[in-house]
Amino acid sequence: MTTARDRLLPGNLARLHLLTDMVLLWGVITLVAFRHIAPSHLATGDWVSMGLILSGAWALIGMVLRHYGDGPVRPLVEDVAVVSLLVGVCSLILAATRLLVPNPAALPPIEPFLLLAWTLAVLVRTAVFRPIQRRHGCEDEILVLGVGPLARATARSLAISSPRRRIIGHVALPGERIPSRLRRPLVGRIENLEQILHARPVAEVFIAIDPCRQPEEAQIAIGKCERVGMPFALPIPPLRFQRARPIEPAVGGPIALDGYVHFSPTAIKPYQMSLKRLLDMGLSLLGLLALLPLLATVAVGVKLSSPGPVFFAQERVGMHGRRFGMLKFRSMYADAEARRQALESMNEQEGPVFKIKNDPRITPLGRVIRKYSIDELPQLINVFRGDMSLVGPRPPLPAEVERYQPWQLRRLSVKPGLTCIWQVSGRNDIGFDDWMLLDMRYIDNWGLGSDLGLILRTIPVVVTGKGAS
Repeated sequence: MTTARDRLLPGNLARLHLLTDMVLLWGVITLVAFRHIAPSHLATGDWVSMGLILSGAWALIGMVLRHYGDGPVRPLVEDVAVVSLLVGVCSLILAATRLLVPNPAALPPIEPFLLLAWTLAVLVRTAVFRPIQRRHGCEDEILVLGVGPLARATARSLAISSPRRRIIGHVALPGERIPSRLRRPLVGRIENLEQILHARPVAEVFIAIDPCRQPEEAQIAIGKCERVGMPFALPIPPLRFQRARPIEPAVGGPIALDGYVHFSPTAIKPYQMSLKRLLDMGLSLLGLLALLPLLATVAVGVKLSSPGPVFFAQERVGMHGRRFGMLKFRSMYADAEARRQALESMNEQEGPVFKIKNDPRITPLGRVIRKYSIDELPQLINVFRGDMSLVGPRPPLPAEVERYQPWQLRRLSVKPGLTCIWQVSGRNDIGFDDWMLLDMRYIDNWGLGSDLGLILRTIPVVVTGKGAS
């Protein structure tokens, strides 16, 4: 059970981590300044001003990247990459300042600052805060299929041994008798699993029954999880081993210490996934920097062209149903959402998606930036933060997901992206079911090489505006 301390610690942990990094950064600046700047050039005001600029940039970028937070523990390579980016940006600011000021000898040199700051920041992150976050970070919500003795024992065991996994409730299987006293709530029955997952995003489903004794029930549960793309776990057969250990991961997924074999609905490619995230961070950052003049120009144009904000933040559904705010340049009039209901009868797309070629809600400037996907460029910030990827199924609206058929939910089994097969195959010229099938094809055949190919194929499609509306 989650204690008050566990609930309070993540926020306090983030603040402690940020404070530690600020002290570390100031310590490095001070040490480098006093060791490498000649006394005749040493001016306290110069390196103090430099420290304020660097610490402000560090804190801002760190918070944008969610380096300080109670989210899931990221892969080690991603944590090192974020620290490297923070130190790199500070080093670039320091280098640029040394080029611009009349007396660069009064500022700390770059090489010792870079080496010392990177080493200490990586050490603090990996040796101190990663282990604490793994123990007390944000919780993964778990659904337990079954209400029998094994299911109840599983819920108790996970609550004790895995504080980061919280049981949201049980789902009853056919033929099971509901106990009069169930410690966790009964959230429904297996027949309604898709609707349950619609309403409550979870990280994993534990199928807590004996597959040998209840093979039909186990197969039904497995089929439903596979159909919607939900990770699931099956109990290891109750056999005891004295010395034997598994040589390699079990077929379908790794053996964990919780007595279950864990299965994933998508291909398990940990190294490629880490490289994909590094690619997302690097290319999105480069894109934001390279396109800064265009972004600034469009922002001014949007503001001047019609009343309303520059950006449009819209709630979208991400991986496993988790919601996030997706950024776009505003391409419609400010009252567009209120006018949508009156235009529903003009919808030209099949399924739950709403599209009109000559939508009267779009501003004149909006038509241009939508045709060439310029309105989507702020989503590079979502990619940089980790809400989205460069390549993946487009993130749907919550209202669209509510109207999905069960098999279409599987497109939520991966992180959404800026581009995918749909974007390079005609976009709005493709029907809804075909669009969903293209996304399934991407998920089933994913690889880093296919991502790179889709990025290259997207460029001419965006430049020509093919299939956009």
